[in-house]
Parts: sequence; C-alpha cells; structure tokens
Amino acid sequence: MRYRNHTGTRTIAVRLHHAMDAAIGLAPEDISNVEMLIQVGEWLLAFETLCTQVYEWEISLPAGTLRDLEGLGSALGSRAELTEHLREDPTNG
Repeated sequence: MRYRNHTGTRTIAVRLHHAMDAAIGLAPEDISNVEMLIQVGEWLLAFETLCTQVYEWEISLPAGTLRDLEGLGSALGSRAELTEHLREDPTNG
C-alpha cells in the first residue's frame, strides 16, 4: 500500500529512519529489509516490518519514539496492536 497525503513521503521516511535509529539491537538484515521497503515507497509494509522486528527482538524504544510510531501507524492505517505490543515489558513474562 502506497501512502500519499499532505504528510509527505519524505516525512514518513524520516520518521521510519528515526525509529530505526532508536531501535538499538535491531539486526542488520532487518534494517536492510525496512530500508528497501522505504526506498520503494511501501510505507505500511516498512512500518509493520519494523514494529514486528522491534517486538521480536524485545527492543525498548524511548517513549517519544513510541508515540511517533503510534501516530505514524494511525496515519498509515496500520493495526493499533503493532504499536501496543511495543509498550509491553518483555521482562514481565
């Protein structure tokens, strides 16, 4: 799904890159996969892939990054569960 509106594709790419930068411990192949999706304009798929891998690797993100991802996910039409899972404490069972 390609995303187009007043937010602008450059802004989406910047926000996704910011989240990737904050995801310390994200595997290089995951970064490459998300980057490839960004480059071809597959914003929603890039977002979903990033959120899934952050969750799978149990990476903690700063609160501001989580809020931005929630807003971006909403704008892209993503399922809210993708970012809700990121707020879970992986050390809590």
